[in-house]
Amino acid sequence: PSPPGGPGAGKPRVLLVDPPRDVLAVLDVAKCADVVVLALPPFASLEEPAFDEHGYNLLTVLKAQGLPVAIGAVHGDDDRMAMASAKKVADSKRFIARYFATELGAETKLYHAGNAEEMKTLLRAIGGITPKDTSWRSDRGYMMAQEAQYSTPDGVLCLRGYVRGVGLSCRHLVHLTGHGDFSVARISVMPDPCPTERVTEAAQEKVVDERKPGEVLDTQRLRPYDPTTAEQTWPTAEELGEKDDASMMPPPPVPRRKKDAAMRIPRPEGADDDDDMDAENENDGEDGEDTESMAPSIKAETDDAWDVSSNMTMEAPNAENVAAERRRREEMVERSQEELEFPDEVDTPLETPARERFQRYRGLKSFRTSPWDPYEDLPTEYSRIWEFEAFAATARAFKQQYADDCYEIENGGVSALYCAVYVEGVPPAVLESQPRGVPFVLSNLFPCEQKVSVVHGTVTRHKGYDEPVKSKAELALHCGFRRLNARTTFSEMPKKSSSCRKYRFLRFLHQDVTACASFYAPVMFPPSRLMMFAQTPSGPQLVASGSVDTTDPKRLIIKRIALTGYPFRTHKTRGVVRFMFFNPADVRWFKPVELMTKKGLRGHIIESIGTHGYMKCRFSNHVKQDDTVIMSLYKRAYPKWYPPAWGGAPDATPENA
Repeated sequence: PSPPGGPGAGKPRVLLVDPPRDVLAVLDVAKCADVVVLALPPFASLEEPAFDEHGYNLLTVLKAQGLPVAIGAVHGDDDRMAMASAKKVADSKRFIARYFATELGAETKLYHAGNAEEMKTLLRAIGGITPKDTSWRSDRGYMMAQEAQYSTPDGVLCLRGYVRGVGLSCRHLVHLTGHGDFSVARISVMPDPCPTERVTEAAQEKVVDERKPGEVLDTQRLRPYDPTTAEQTWPTAEELGEKDDASMMPPPPVPRRKKDAAMRIPRPEGADDDDDMDAENENDGEDGEDTESMAPSIKAETDDAWDVSSNMTMEAPNAENVAAERRRREEMVERSQEELEFPDEVDTPLETPARERFQRYRGLKSFRTSPWDPYEDLPTEYSRIWEFEAFAATARAFKQQYADDCYEIENGGVSALYCAVYVEGVPPAVLESQPRGVPFVLSNLFPCEQKVSVVHGTVTRHKGYDEPVKSKAELALHCGFRRLNARTTFSEMPKKSSSCRKYRFLRFLHQDVTACASFYAPVMFPPSRLMMFAQTPSGPQLVASGSVDTTDPKRLIIKRIALTGYPFRTHKTRGVVRFMFFNPADVRWFKPVELMTKKGLRGHIIESIGTHGYMKCRFSNHVKQDDTVIMSLYKRAYPKWYPPAWGGAPDATPENA
């Protein structure tokens, strides 16, 4: 329908798009749609629901992304309906109406389209609908291309279609959904293929915006790597003696807490100020981090129809691969259940001293109130990413700046006009990878949205997916108009009423859990929907959905482990605890850390007993032998470094990305 306020406002003008029955194709078209028409069969029953399994999955992902305006259409007669009795036909219609109202609400209208007259009524209803824009795209300019033309010598892709939203501008980068970020050479207003008024003379293409010669847009994603920002030491006397007196002045020492801090993007002028790439995670025994958690991509199935191939290998699966994948799945399910029953519990290793195995961990008096410096001992990855001084204020300022730039074009912008957008720097592989029958989707990027940082979102596990979802496993993410692969770290969100700003690391995203999802990716200004998909033999399957919250490298994601011991002898408030450690040196090392029990007591270590790790402890009340003694240790966890999230090489390290 014609957008309110644009050319042809009040006059019905409809562009019908029928995408393939594919998850990505349906989602891409729905990103730009004003009305979604759901086609239902004329016959339905308890045994044959109104939507088949694939249709129900498509409806689920559409609701997760956000439906603009939805209506239903019951298509033509079925042979069974012609032979059925009047009572059966009436029951079928009631069943379809009830199913449709259950899924989309009683206020959503359902039409019949079994003959020409009913089709006319349906089209009139579609043309008379007032579009209601979804919140996550209301601040952006976007376009679904009706025509695409590619110039191979210049690498320029010309897309023609109606510009929606705020509009487009050559001063800012654009994003092609599924392909990446590009710059726009020029924007032209084209003759409207469906004019709402009588045209007396043939209109010509008119260039309304063009990038100035020599003007280069900022496409920098990462900060340059500077190894000299590592911790510096004062030169020795011999090193100082080798220099001239004039060159002996050493640089000022760099504070440890600032040396690796992410580059801050200053707050724009006039803006109001309101409001495990873990260094050791590859060797963490309790985490079990492994490369086997990569999402499969090549179709090679086991007997139970599971894809066992991997992004990391192109070899055809054999019996060993199938057996290994089956063992991996069984182990993952077992570990997920164990994590539910015994959260964060870890066995102390017998071969390695606990003071070495857990040397990166620390004890906290209180997880909620104990201080933790967000700039302490940051990894190399944080020297390559960007940080915002005031993210919410910056987002508002950049959105307003973009809207002002768009309104300066053609006395109010090109929104609702039929335009040709010339996108430059497009490789031929983009056209080859675009699925047939699926239109290109173009959207704008606000300033700084091409830069990489740590993005956080809130997601809820989807009930239709039964496999374990492990932190740092590769998932396909849909963030508004963006599609990317990332290795997401999950964490438990603190209560809104709590003053705690620490997020407890989650090893698995369990069913019916709402968690924070953190990952390295280009900056995204909210509001933006967030959906996570896992690759299965039947195609992408929705794992979790939610929204993008903020971009903040300083957010503390804290991993907790719990070392457990058992009272051997008890007397009133004192007891001898065993099996937490296995040598006296470990007991002395962890003596300052506070203890607690599963029955709510608190205590501390008094001294070590013997040579096998037994220790004498005192508690806040009488302790019993059936209790379990726990020592909680903490360390900071970081998202997994994964350059393909922004178009980099999978094997690129923070130093050479």
